[in-house]
Amino acid sequence: MKKRQIVKANSEAKKLVNFLFETRILKYLPRGALPYLKTPLKENVAEHSFYTTIIAWILAELEKANKGKVIKMALIHDLAEIRGGERNLINKFYTQQLNEVKIIEEVSQTYNLRSFEISKLFQEFFKEETKEAKIVKDADILAGMLLEKECLELGNKTAKKWLAFSFSRLKTKKGKNLGKLLIKVDSDAWFLDLVGKFLPWTKSL
Repeated sequence: MKKRQIVKANSEAKKLVNFLFETRILKYLPRGALPYLKTPLKENVAEHSFYTTIIAWILAELEKANKGKVIKMALIHDLAEIRGGERNLINKFYTQQLNEVKIIEEVSQTYNLRSFEISKLFQEFFKEETKEAKIVKDADILAGMLLEKECLELGNKTAKKWLAFSFSRLKTKKGKNLGKLLIKVDSDAWFLDLVGKFLPWTKSL
């Protein structure tokens, strides 16, 4: 009996390990918008998901939302792209709409992730009806704006139009506040302030 339980436990653990290997593919998926932004900068979907999660956590705190749910939702918001591909806005106009909800359901069934409720979380995100889903969507947009801001400060004038368009898509009050500041604030200010704290003579930088 114990041997059978061990075999079953190992089988379930193997599914989880295979799930981890699948999520690693996000590291090799480049962001689909990069060619249209005309930037030499590189960013993959895994990096984008990390920034989205950090921003979502901040917004959840500011909006008094369920932080645990928001963080989990942000972590999986692009998970379907492993099997369905990363498509930018233009690509979506010319290709058949992916059933991302079905993809996530399949992932959940394949790796026995029912207790993680990733299907439920993804469906909520996809519908964008709850406060938490709207927060994660805004975080997704703001994560893109971080890249656009970086491109702008490196001299890419196209990024200014992208920033304006991305800002217009924000829905939450706190998301819009962060968006305004993101556009306005010098992205180097944080570390120049830090340097100035320890090396006062560098404040002229």
